[in-house]
Amino acid sequence: MNRKEINEIKSLFDTIEESGIIRLAGCYVNGDKEKVKTFQERFANLPDEEKYKYLEVFRKTLSGTVGRHLLDVAFTEKGQDDASCGKALLNRLRRSELKEEGILEEFYDRVIESYDHEGNYLILLINQDYDVPGVTADGMELEDASDEVYKYILCSICPMKLTKPGLGFDDALGEIHTLKQIFAVDLPETGFLFPAFNERSADEDALLYSSRKVDFLQNALLDRVLSVSVTLPARQQKEGFQELITDVLGEHSDFDTVIAIQENLNETVKNKKMEMAGEPIFLEKEEMRTVFEKSGVPDDQLDIFEKKYDEQFDVKKYTDRNKGMEPAGEEERQDLPWEEEAAPAVRIEEKLLADNVAPVRNLEIRNENMLLRIRSSCTDMIGTRTIDGKKYLVIELTDELTVNGIPVNA
Repeated sequence: MNRKEINEIKSLFDTIEESGIIRLAGCYVNGDKEKVKTFQERFANLPDEEKYKYLEVFRKTLSGTVGRHLLDVAFTEKGQDDASCGKALLNRLRRSELKEEGILEEFYDRVIESYDHEGNYLILLINQDYDVPGVTADGMELEDASDEVYKYILCSICPMKLTKPGLGFDDALGEIHTLKQIFAVDLPETGFLFPAFNERSADEDALLYSSRKVDFLQNALLDRVLSVSVTLPARQQKEGFQELITDVLGEHSDFDTVIAIQENLNETVKNKKMEMAGEPIFLEKEEMRTVFEKSGVPDDQLDIFEKKYDEQFDVKKYTDRNKGMEPAGEEERQDLPWEEEAAPAVRIEEKLLADNVAPVRNLEIRNENMLLRIRSSCTDMIGTRTIDGKKYLVIELTDELTVNGIPVNA
């Protein structure tokens, strides 16, 4: 899903009248992974003040940067075929319209067994039928021109945090008393929209996954409940790409080559952004190799690139916690209870989000005594030079030079 499609669904939660939510279901889970309370009811029966609070949660579930916080992900082969998880489980939830207690309990149990969270949290589910309006060629919405009814479920998983102790005024008694501490619903950390709303239509082969923490994607939930393939989290992408350049260049990692890689990478991203019209930009393996080629990396080092790229982004070595633990083999996994599988493997797609690896705004140069940031578009103003046998970083000075905000003569 692109940003425009996400915003179309997100806008349904702007007002009570437009939301069209049919049912709400939920499960309150304590720190011992026990179900404290489950509930389900028609959304229309809730008091308006509660409806507004729920709408805020659902809007936040669909908020964030596409490609970092919001991931359009596809089901794995397991997710397509296994009736107990993935596409089949979510379709059963959706078609039940959140009315069948047995299906809800099955979903809650699977989430609780796989969700990695210390403390209490709340699982929320809603279902809605969205009458998708038709649009003209120039994007104008047409009234009474619906192409389809998009039937979806949205799940939000929210931490429950204990309120701070303090003093408050009791209206009934007209006195100041110590406030009672309660567990309050916090903003969602994880969630998903199923099916995905791709090209403004239901795509049952994919879902939109939401994660407030870009570097922790809940491997077990993705693997055992949703059964989808994802891209690496942002930090692993950035650090992995840095290690890739270091490994490929080796002792030939000179200043000019590294700068050239950054410049060509930015040029590639810029060209793709013009083609993709606002959609998230992903870089495939062959595109990354082309960047290295254009930057003057010799053929023998390009041969190293092939091996190092596969090693760096090998899915078998990836875990949410980045511990370097390899998952058990398929036969071993069948013999292990879920709670003993410390590092389930999620299928990782071999593509990198441009915003995670390309220095979009600034280029950073540092050593133990210096930190220098330069706009990525101005790398031609820096270089290296050897003077009297010593290597220097050379920066072209302009008339608008300041030191701690004080203008100085260049």
